[in-house]
Amino acid sequence: MKRMFYVSRFSRPLSKRDIEQIHSSAVRYNSQRGITGMLVCLGDTFFQVLEGKRATIDELYYKRIVPDNRHSDVICLKSESGVSQRMFPEWDMRVFDLNHETEALPMAFRQTLSALLESHYTIAQYTQPSVLKMLEKGVNPAAAKPQKKHITVLFSDIIGFSQFAERLRSDDLIDLVNRHAQICIEQVSRNGGQVNKLLGDGVLTYFADQDTDAALEAAISILREMERHRRSARDGSPHKLLVAGVGLANGVAYEGNVGSELKRDFTILGSAVNQASRLELLTRRLNVRIIMSEAVAKRANPSRNLISLGRHQLIGQSAAVEIFTLGSFEPLNIKRLRAQIDEMLLRN
Repeated sequence: MKRMFYVSRFSRPLSKRDIEQIHSSAVRYNSQRGITGMLVCLGDTFFQVLEGKRATIDELYYKRIVPDNRHSDVICLKSESGVSQRMFPEWDMRVFDLNHETEALPMAFRQTLSALLESHYTIAQYTQPSVLKMLEKGVNPAAAKPQKKHITVLFSDIIGFSQFAERLRSDDLIDLVNRHAQICIEQVSRNGGQVNKLLGDGVLTYFADQDTDAALEAAISILREMERHRRSARDGSPHKLLVAGVGLANGVAYEGNVGSELKRDFTILGSAVNQASRLELLTRRLNVRIIMSEAVAKRANPSRNLISLGRHQLIGQSAAVEIFTLGSFEPLNIKRLRAQIDEMLLRN
């Protein structure tokens, strides 16, 4: 058998009658399929335990619970396989509505449970999507084996960040970094990519090999969205000069746990990651907004307006490689941009 623990949040306020209907529906469904368990409602949060045959639990969780529009942010806390004994053999589904049954649990415990659930959602905001997906599937990320992947890496970094960091107030600097990160995260996620980590003012993301053109589309969207943001920023604001360079590389990378028992990170590393970072850095020297490797260019949609920048020697590579940019973006005058940043910072 399988036992699964999960939490979710109400997508809309649920009345006592709504909870009763959920209870009666769960009892009917579970009794027919040999599922037992319990459900706790506290605040806007569900906490549920399900147990039964593995295939039956998976069908209930992935085909009924996760798509159910009555709740969102569904996260599997724990999944146990090979269960030999049920925890709740007498309950097709027992519901504890702590919002209306004030005597069900002591107040102190109710507050502790509420704080625990809230902290879990807070931690989820700081967790990589790939790790969350494993948790949702009941997989322990700490036990995940390293994987070799062929991917496309997109790396975006703020140009002139050292100038901003030297003179901007801390709240203004963080606001600038957050806006860049928000744009990158939104566009990468919208195009099917994974955000791996935030590296100071840089954002490291990746796409499956077959989604290379989607990665290029995400890069284009990032640059266009940043352009719109600059136009809407007030005069004299550092956001008026928020410009990023983007590097795209395709190749082999390794995904897995790095670190120790005290601190670990689930990350990607390898030649494709290194190359994307170095291509992004090269945008400054070549005065362009985006640079991609030849492998990315070959996988891009033929309708893309790609322009060769010739062959260049990248740090750490033994041979020069041909690189490309997009003709749809005007050249970037880095020297002028840095002078504008200095002028703006002196005025402020």
